[in-house]
Amino acid sequence: MLWGVWLVVGVVSTVVVSVSDPATTGAGVVLALVLAFVVWAAVAAATVLVLRGSAVARIVLVAIALLRAVLSVTDGGLSPALVLLSVVAAVLLFLPSARPFFRRADTTEPSRASRSTDPDRPRD
Repeated sequence: MLWGVWLVVGVVSTVVVSVSDPATTGAGVVLALVLAFVVWAAVAAATVLVLRGSAVARIVLVAIALLRAVLSVTDGGLSPALVLLSVVAAVLLFLPSARPFFRRADTTEPSRASRSTDPDRPRD
């Protein structure tokens, strides 16, 4: 839930900053804005994957949040709130109570590669 809030606040702050700044013209600014929305799209995709239990996606979220925190150290406004929100959300993802949600499913069958090629063995 916190990652969704972080995503919405981040996108809204990106839009507000880009609209309110009178110096937002030129190809460099447009490229930076497009890149920002690509990163926010990656955050949205990783958030959905975390909801499905992806352990890799939670690491991606933490890495993006860390990068965002490093980039926003000098910014004012909503940036400290976003950094605090991302820290809390990251810590909650790695608490012991969250581990069962990201646990790999136990497989009881051997993989196809380890099955015997005995022709008398019935097929699945």
